[in-house]
Amino acid sequence: MSLVARAMATAAALAAGVFIAAAGAWAAEPAVATAHDPHFKDKGLWPADVEKTAYSKEIWPKATLMVWARTDGARGPADVKAVANWLVDGKAATSLPNRDTDVYFPDGKYAVQGKGFRARHVTVGQGVQVAWSVDLQPVGNFWIKRGGSVASASIFKGDKNVFIRNDNLDFTKPESALANKILICRGKNSSAEIIGVVKAWDEFSILSGTLIVGPGAELVPGDRSVQNIYPDAKLILMSGSKFYKRANQPWDYDVIVAGELLAGTPERPLTEDCTIGLSWRRKGRGPGEKATAGRPNDYGLVVRPDGKMYVYSADPNKARLVITWNGLKSDSSGRAEDVAKIPPDELRACPRKVDMVFQGDVALSAVRFDCVLKGGIMMADPSLRAKWNVAVGDHNEAPPDGLFAALKGKVNPNLDVGYGYVEMNAIMQNKDPEP
Repeated sequence: MSLVARAMATAAALAAGVFIAAAGAWAAEPAVATAHDPHFKDKGLWPADVEKTAYSKEIWPKATLMVWARTDGARGPADVKAVANWLVDGKAATSLPNRDTDVYFPDGKYAVQGKGFRARHVTVGQGVQVAWSVDLQPVGNFWIKRGGSVASASIFKGDKNVFIRNDNLDFTKPESALANKILICRGKNSSAEIIGVVKAWDEFSILSGTLIVGPGAELVPGDRSVQNIYPDAKLILMSGSKFYKRANQPWDYDVIVAGELLAGTPERPLTEDCTIGLSWRRKGRGPGEKATAGRPNDYGLVVRPDGKMYVYSADPNKARLVITWNGLKSDSSGRAEDVAKIPPDELRACPRKVDMVFQGDVALSAVRFDCVLKGGIMMADPSLRAKWNVAVGDHNEAPPDGLFAALKGKVNPNLDVGYGYVEMNAIMQNKDPEP
């Protein structure tokens, strides 16, 4: 979809009262700004509150910078495992990158391939293509410049505060994706903050530590999986950020919260709306049914009994967490669905509305619900509603009182991830060897 077409679709979706993804943008960065030398003082490159971020305050020891030498793409893709393809201080390298080195792929029209390596900070320049086989797994900052692409950056672990930045801001384009499956495995007191757009083709799970979707940024998991926030993990949405799948997924959970889901923090409260765009739910209705009525996974957002969900806002009447329909088609295209073109019988049988289950510790001090099914806000403790600051949109299936319902029983889904148990344990214990 062109930028013009996407802008038109966005305008139409907003007019219809639904959310449609549109990333924030920053100025084009100079080539000298990198993951290892980010230039945080250059305000044109970073969100306005950069000085409050954990990644900007992190202190890193000096490390060897390894620069890719084969920037002439005319000779075809080059092997990252060939020492001759690397430079250190402008001279031929004598070893390969490792977890204690920084890596810089300068701007240019070239591709790199070969079995992967580990590194600390990694920068992928404009026009650079990093093949799937390389499978970057940076333990430090990660920056993909606009026009660069990485087929697989699948695991982000480490004990420091880092940023994950992708300047390819159109989520419908392949360059916005970092991998098929992405795992966030940070240390207990460390975080990774998204800048720009981070998309997964399939699964995206937060196993441990904190993942922050920074101001104006977008987190876009695939539409073939459930997004799990594990008990030792936390997901935080900042002002203007968005969290939604790359297409509508009406046959399984969108998000399961067993850890914490926050909108804003006490130190960085919301100053404008942030958005969770859920898939509309079939509830056993409509064509192409993949889930039958009553299946336990026919919910959008589920906060498990052991989960937590809070909102921190500088002005609860102006800056809220918005929970609504993502506005997208159910065909993995990332295209907006034009409700006006849906046959009336189908739309009546299967309205494009969302639902959610709130259990555990939930305090929504500033929230707006839109495009919600009748009885679609199911609460283990309905009395909590009186303590929330609730606003509703104009596209719900029922008046405000009709949107809320007492939850019957518990909804406590398992947390699944597509990696094998042996590999998972190795990842969590930081025992995976250098490739």
